[in-house]
Amino acid sequence: MSENLKPLTDEQTEPAQSVSEAPEREETVLPAEVDSDEAVQMTDDSTAEAPEEEEDIDPADVRIFGLPRVGFHCTALGVAAGYLVAGLIGLAGFNPPNATVCAIVCAAIGYFIGNRLYKKRKAARDAAEQSPESAE
Repeated sequence: MSENLKPLTDEQTEPAQSVSEAPEREETVLPAEVDSDEAVQMTDDSTAEAPEEEEDIDPADVRIFGLPRVGFHCTALGVAAGYLVAGLIGLAGFNPPNATVCAIVCAAIGYFIGNRLYKKRKAARDAAEQSPESAE
C-alpha cells in the first residue's frame, strides 16, 4: 500500500500545537533615524505613485500595428485565405502559384475590405454621436 493510501494514525490526525500553545515571539523594533528631507521625499513618492484612472477606450478605436482593429483582422484573414487558396489550387492539380504572392494579394484585398468597414462604422458612430446633440 502506498503512503497516500494508508490510514492516518492518532499522532498524525492531531494538530502539532494549538494557537494558544504556540510560543510568543518577541518582536524587536529598532529605532529608525530618518532625516526630515528623506521623510518628505518618502511621502512625496508615495503620493506620486497613486494609480491613475485609465480612460475607457472604445475597442473599435484600438490600433494594431497602426491599423484599425477591423482592418488588421481583415488583413490577417486575407493572408490566411491566400495560403489556403494557393494550397487548394495545388491540390486541384493545377500549377500552384507562389504561396507568398497569393497571401500578399489576398492580404491587400482584406486590407481594403477592412478599411471600408472601418470607415462605415466610424461614420455611423459619428452620426450617432451628433444626432443626440442636434435633438436637444
